[in-house]
Amino acid sequence: MPSDQSNLSSPTLNEAIQEVQGVFPSDAALQDAIGRLTRTGFDRAAISLPDASPRAGDATPSAGAQNPDTEDDVRQSRTLQSSMAATAAGMIGAGVTIATGGAALVAAAAAAGLGVAAGGAVSAAHTAADASQTRARDAAAASGQLVLSVSANDPDAVMKATMAMQAAGAQEVKTVTRTGGALS
Repeated sequence: MPSDQSNLSSPTLNEAIQEVQGVFPSDAALQDAIGRLTRTGFDRAAISLPDASPRAGDATPSAGAQNPDTEDDVRQSRTLQSSMAATAAGMIGAGVTIATGGAALVAAAAAAGLGVAAGGAVSAAHTAADASQTRARDAAAASGQLVLSVSANDPDAVMKATMAMQAAGAQEVKTVTRTGGALS
């Protein structure tokens, strides 16, 4: 049975992306906004920190944007990496103990201790990186350049995003339409 391909319509891609952008006075206010947006139902993938001064050659709306990590994200990452380091050391120690019939029990215990120490080092490095990120965001806030953006392509989503950002303390909230990397 022959099929008639001429009756099929291809989907059209909308090149315009509508975003709600808020300018925040501090990293704490920005973090509050991210929490409010996610509790309102916005996907984390729709939330970003747009580049304050994008390059002229950036052709897409998300070019130069960063994923906004919250304190919870950093804490979970630290926990995961510390746990992985300690688990790996414990598994190595257990494997050595089994392979030697228990003769290397002291070495296995030492390896487990090193795993815990490695986990602590990972945690310390993440804490320093988080403090640096907070300082950078607070400096951007002081100059009025700490912007949070969320994609909102229908009027209800625009209203919800605007209310969430205002409730979190945004100094300015506006709706922008991006087309092919340009702001309208």
